[in-house]
Amino acid sequence: MSSGTGSPGSAHQPAPIEAMPTVYREPAQEPTENPVDVDFLRGLGGILKIIEMILSLVVFICASASSYHTDACGWIQFVSMTAFVVTVMLYIFHAFKLPPKFTKNIPFKFSEFCYYAMFTVFYFISGVVAACYATGNPALSAAAFFTFASMLVFGIDIYYRFDAWRHSNEGPFFSGMAHNVTMP
Repeated sequence: MSSGTGSPGSAHQPAPIEAMPTVYREPAQEPTENPVDVDFLRGLGGILKIIEMILSLVVFICASASSYHTDACGWIQFVSMTAFVVTVMLYIFHAFKLPPKFTKNIPFKFSEFCYYAMFTVFYFISGVVAACYATGNPALSAAAFFTFASMLVFGIDIYYRFDAWRHSNEGPFFSGMAHNVTMP
């Protein structure tokens, strides 16, 4: 008889070795910058661009629904659809912070100011044309109203684009002078 632990005939087995838990660590990552400019989307610039897009579409629909299909309606449709497309592009540019990345040699703020000034004048002309042809045509009457509303919103945006251009170092007249000029 042998004394010992275990069953007769079995060899003494050592205790199993427990594996060390594997700890995986994520490599240190710098916080990534959000590609969308949320401040622009929630701010006055983003809201004005959305209003401009909606009004441009409404003007286009009203001019298209007119029973007169003259050159006047074609001009109103051209202005409203061109304004819509360019405003969508500007909205996307600003929403994804693209102007500083792609427009290093282009005076973007000055170009945007010129766009808004030009389309404010185009909307004024379109509004006058729509009002002249609106007699007995409710669709053109509505087009005239919404064209003047678009002109007003584009005019408001001119002020903010001029202010942004004036405080930048780009474009004619203000190139390099933004910090030397004092305004009363």
